[in-house]
Amino acid sequence: MKELTASGRAGGSGRARPPLCCPRCRLLQHARSCVDCGEATFVLGELLRTHVDGLTTVTRRPATGWRDGLALYTTVFGALGAGITGAVVVGPWLGALVAPAVALFGYKKQFWKTALRRRARLDGVPARERPTGEALIGTAHAFERTVGCDVLAVATTIESSAGVVARAIDAAPFWLALPDRRVLVTGECWLAGPAYQRNGAVSRTLGELGAKDLPIAQARGKRLWVVRVKIAPGDRIAVIGRIREEQLAGAGGYRDALVETVRGEAGAPVWIDRLDGGATAPSPAG
Repeated sequence: MKELTASGRAGGSGRARPPLCCPRCRLLQHARSCVDCGEATFVLGELLRTHVDGLTTVTRRPATGWRDGLALYTTVFGALGAGITGAVVVGPWLGALVAPAVALFGYKKQFWKTALRRRARLDGVPARERPTGEALIGTAHAFERTVGCDVLAVATTIESSAGVVARAIDAAPFWLALPDRRVLVTGECWLAGPAYQRNGAVSRTLGELGAKDLPIAQARGKRLWVVRVKIAPGDRIAVIGRIREEQLAGAGGYRDALVETVRGEAGAPVWIDRLDGGATAPSPAG
């Protein structure tokens, strides 16, 4: 499985390239077509959309020439009308209060105007649905390496109340130990299950994913959180994917090198569910 490190899906090359993002599933990657759903990927900034976020005031240059006279007469007659209305309707004391207030407002309104406040942000998308198919249920074991700190796979998701904003997956090939045999799980994957970590460190997480220039933390920081799901050796998991026999390099003769493999490919990733310690296996969807 390719790694998505701090520089994105670099595969260990060390190149600090900004990641691309799929507009449909929001998976961060370096492929021009999404390795999960096949959609064309874009630079994160291209996915930002401008939304109206309220009203604000902006200063403006005062009118000149005949407009000055019009503004002055409007203010005077507005104050006079307000004073007369207040005196006739509710009494002279209210007219004495309303007239100066209207006059002051009319004068100051020459120097400001209302405007819509707009902000660019990355909206959330619905979480990916669990695919149909029979799940292989077993225990995860290390194959050749881990992705760090004795972790076989980790999914980092930035979420909002509207759904998934951005997601990254870092995984290594591993063995799935079944009651009667073991299967190698490799290729593109999608992780789901109970979160082992949930926090609001959005800015720091964006930096770790190579997307620190994305202004989503500033725009909606109070409504975003980071969720991480990981697979470690010994975890009980459910895997959905097509089983095939593949030759395993360095495993001896031709027949000895054939192993059962569940390999995720672009457009058909392996689905991996991390199960709770005492949880029962999830039933196939559909």
